[in-house]
Amino acid sequence: MARKERDRSNEVLSYVDRKPYINAATAAGIQTVFNRTRLSRQSWESRQLAGRLDGRQAWRNDARGSIDIFRDRRLPSPTRLDVYILVDSSGSMYGGRICRAQDMAGTLVDAFKRIPTVRVHVYQHEASGGGTTNIYRVYEPGDSLDGLTKMLHNIGGGNADGFALEAVGMKAAQAKRADTKSLVIMVSDGLPSVNGVGATGNILDHSKLVTQNLKRKGVDVMAVAIAGDNRAHEEMYGKGSSVLFTGDWNELNRSFGAVFGKVLAGAETHR
Repeated sequence: MARKERDRSNEVLSYVDRKPYINAATAAGIQTVFNRTRLSRQSWESRQLAGRLDGRQAWRNDARGSIDIFRDRRLPSPTRLDVYILVDSSGSMYGGRICRAQDMAGTLVDAFKRIPTVRVHVYQHEASGGGTTNIYRVYEPGDSLDGLTKMLHNIGGGNADGFALEAVGMKAAQAKRADTKSLVIMVSDGLPSVNGVGATGNILDHSKLVTQNLKRKGVDVMAVAIAGDNRAHEEMYGKGSSVLFTGDWNELNRSFGAVFGKVLAGAETHR
C-alpha cells in the first residue's frame, strides 16, 4: 500500500515521465459493469421469429406450437466495444489534474487489456490561440504503454474540447461496425476557452451540438470532470452522462460504474 500511496501522491509535476497509477478496485468495477451489461436483458427483444433461441421461451413451442421463441438484440452488443478516451491537456490541467486524467486513462486501459472484444484508444488535445486544435496519439491497440507514461509532456495551450471531440468522434463514427458499440470518454477540467476553426456561437453550445450529432451517428459520449464541478460537463455531454473525479477513487467507483453501465445499455439521458 505504501508504494501505491506514493504513486497517488505524485500529482504535482508536468513535463516529466510518470507511470499512471492503476486503481485495481476501479478496474475491477469497470469489468464487472461491462460483464453485467453484456449479459443484461435490457438490450434484447424477446418473442422474435428469428434470432438466438430464448431458453426461457422454448417451452412455448412444445406446449403451444409457438414459433416466436427467439430473441434478438435491439442495440449493438456491448460485448464488442470501442472506447476512445480524450484527455484535455490545456494549461489548466498542469500538475495534479493531468495526473488524475492519466490515472483514469491508465486504469481504463488496464481494465480492458485482457478482453479482446474491447479496443481502447487514448488521445490528448490542446488548442492554440489561432483556433488550431492539436490532437496527440497516446495509445492505440497494439501500442506499448510508453505513450501513457509520457502524457505529462503534452501540457499547454487552450481548451477546445468540443472541436477535439468532433474530430475523434467522427473518427469513431467512420470506424464503427454494425456489431460494435462506440464510446468517447471526455476527461477535462472545465469549459472550452478557445474557438476552433469555423466556430460559431457559444462554445459550450457547440460541444452540446457535437455530442448530439455523434449520438445520432451511433457514438455515445460520457465525461469525467477532473475539476470540482461537473454542471458544465452535464450541459455539454448530457445530463446523467458525466461523473466527477477530484482524486477520491471510492467516490469515483460509485459514480463511474453507474454512468458507464447506463451508456452501455443505451439508457443514458441526453438533452
